[in-house]
Amino acid sequence: MDYKKYGLKFYTKTIITEVKGIKIPKMLGVIEGPVNKMIKAYPDEFSFMRHQTMRDQRPSKEGTNAISKKSQS
Repeated sequence: MDYKKYGLKFYTKTIITEVKGIKIPKMLGVIEGPVNKMIKAYPDEFSFMRHQTMRDQRPSKEGTNAISKKSQS
């Protein structure tokens, strides 16, 4: 993964856990940023998410004109 792609911030922390006398390091991470930027930057990693922006929710200009023309007929 690239660092600071699309202005996303990555924070990582290593936690060492002890299991049966053996120390095992585990790395935890957090990505901070808007969801739509995360999906654009890393589509494979965030393919499980569905996100709709306000732009996606607005009807297109052609669609609204077509509806209004049908109602006038």
